[in-house]
Amino acid sequence: MVNTRLDYCNALLADCSVGVCKRLQRIQNCAARLACSQSPRSHAAPLLDRLHWLPIHKRITYKLCVLMFDVYHRTAPGYLANLCSRCDDHRLRSSAHGDFITRRTRTRLADSSFTIAGPAAWNALPASVRNTDSHTAFCRRLKTYLFSLSD
Repeated sequence: MVNTRLDYCNALLADCSVGVCKRLQRIQNCAARLACSQSPRSHAAPLLDRLHWLPIHKRITYKLCVLMFDVYHRTAPGYLANLCSRCDDHRLRSSAHGDFITRRTRTRLADSSFTIAGPAAWNALPASVRNTDSHTAFCRRLKTYLFSLSD
């Protein structure tokens, strides 16, 4: 129940402050300790690994990438698809890789918008994860990739 609340609209938390991310991570750590019947003083990282739960900042990246997968395969709602544009300049290598255009911004608030954070998260993925046709296979590969990244 706690994870569903943490995941609700967490794509809006892209590029959130460290303080907000730490508070949400503390909530997830408490939920992991509760789920594993551990003491409140036990370390939460091994519990998160055992439960196969991504940390908060990686959960946010996961949600952004899944939304961008839908945009890339044209299954996303129109209001999301209109926010992101593909790189169509055939002279650039990024157009062959299926990258999206990431605009430059001047404020941190603008960096956290889906228009900026979504394409940036998608462009950072390796081709082996991006070049998946099935939604379930993409989600599986993405979660494995995010687990393989070191914190």
